[in-house]
Amino acid sequence: MKSVRIIYILFLLFYVTIFAKENSAIKTNTFYKGIQIDSSHLSNRLKFNKGYANSIIKWHKKALVEGVQFSNDDLKNIAISYAYLENAAKASEYLEKYIKHSHKINIINNSVFENISNSKEFKGVLKKYQPEINPWILFFFSTGLIGVFIAIVLNLRKKGDTVANILISLFVLLHSFFMIHLSLFLSKYTFNFPHSLYITASFSFLYGPLLYFYFRRITEKYKFKPIDLLHLLPSIFLFLYFLPIYLLPAEDKLEILFNRYETTYFIIVFVVAVKCISLATYGYLVYKIYRKCLRAIPKQRIEILRWKRNIALLNAVYVISYVIYGLAVINNNFVEVLIYPQILSMSLIVLYVGYTAYVQPRVFSKKYLFNQSALKYQKSGLTESFSMDLKEQLLQLLNREKVYKNNSINLDTLSQKMGTTRHNLSQVINEHFDVNFFNLINKYRILEAQEIFKNDTNNNLHIIDVAYDVGFNNKVTFNKAFKEHTSITPSEYLKSLKRQRISPAY
Repeated sequence: MKSVRIIYILFLLFYVTIFAKENSAIKTNTFYKGIQIDSSHLSNRLKFNKGYANSIIKWHKKALVEGVQFSNDDLKNIAISYAYLENAAKASEYLEKYIKHSHKINIINNSVFENISNSKEFKGVLKKYQPEINPWILFFFSTGLIGVFIAIVLNLRKKGDTVANILISLFVLLHSFFMIHLSLFLSKYTFNFPHSLYITASFSFLYGPLLYFYFRRITEKYKFKPIDLLHLLPSIFLFLYFLPIYLLPAEDKLEILFNRYETTYFIIVFVVAVKCISLATYGYLVYKIYRKCLRAIPKQRIEILRWKRNIALLNAVYVISYVIYGLAVINNNFVEVLIYPQILSMSLIVLYVGYTAYVQPRVFSKKYLFNQSALKYQKSGLTESFSMDLKEQLLQLLNREKVYKNNSINLDTLSQKMGTTRHNLSQVINEHFDVNFFNLINKYRILEAQEIFKNDTNNNLHIIDVAYDVGFNNKVTFNKAFKEHTSITPSEYLKSLKRQRISPAY
């Protein structure tokens, strides 16, 4: 949790720095070749008046007839002149042309555009190019950073399955990178980071396979085969397609960024269409695996079943939201607001994985994940109702009769006492208590020993006496079992009890 707070602090400092940066107004260059301007205009190039603006517009109309190619300075001054004359439509048109050709956004801060600041056209230009931060973007960006942290932590689990953890952490990591990239896009900061162009596009076809093979791994303990590499081919081809773009210099990438839909519309539509198909196909396969798990409820840990259900459900929400967005893009009807549902569903997936890793870490445990006891007893004839009856009978023997105090107790004698088979009793202990027979017996013995030590206020009892009393045959075995269940030795436990008794009450 401390690491997460540090990430949030760094994130807030980053944005405070951005907002603190002054946006200086761009000085206007009013010199035009071929325009006869008297000395009074040239004496002060920062001041516009209607006569000067009209002379530029007059030249502009003449130049259009003659087919003159406008330079960046030409476009800038035409936009400023139209803004001075309060022609919002023309000013906005040439303002956007200037931005696309020069890749300079700060011109929108020029005070002359205050004349048209309330116009629909100028607001449209601001919406496209002016950097903005809103609470949703902050949430998505910070969730992306947290997701990177979660992906790293998942691979530090010693008791987890390495393959499963790599698959789910890659799934989270790619989602996190995509959220960070989309946050830059939505906030218009991609223009400040041209090398982020299509940086996550190569991962577009990996989300489905990663989740699909993760489900297969935790359900069937699936082992990869060479033929599975075929699932990577679309991503490899996509990376090779984008590689020339990745190698472009920053200026060329800016040219694509500012003219994205004009120059790369076909690429966008192709990637979006294939990604929709990929997500829908693998989403269906994941759902089939989950349905298969439902038919084995008695043999599944409820946390594992709930984990699979929630991940499959959140993934389905993401697939549906992306398909809706994809259909809009394919039909050349891009609506920015459609990005928010898909990125929100991504955020929920990342946060849910992090929540589960913190609250229910055994979901990622190899022993619990693969439900090894269920696999061991999958051919058993023990019904669910009979299993529950045996569980209640066993609890009664442990809690009321305290059969664990018998130092000769074993699986055979206890199963005979319960009127069942050794195999059935072993299955009940494994499935309901998630331990083996001796660990269960020793757990109850240690709990009993702790109660005896607590009640011995005069310290009259010896450790070996307590060990014999709760069912152990020697002190060594008792000490080992006590430390395994409490992380301290009996002597250390007695010392802690003694300190508690003599410490003053407040």
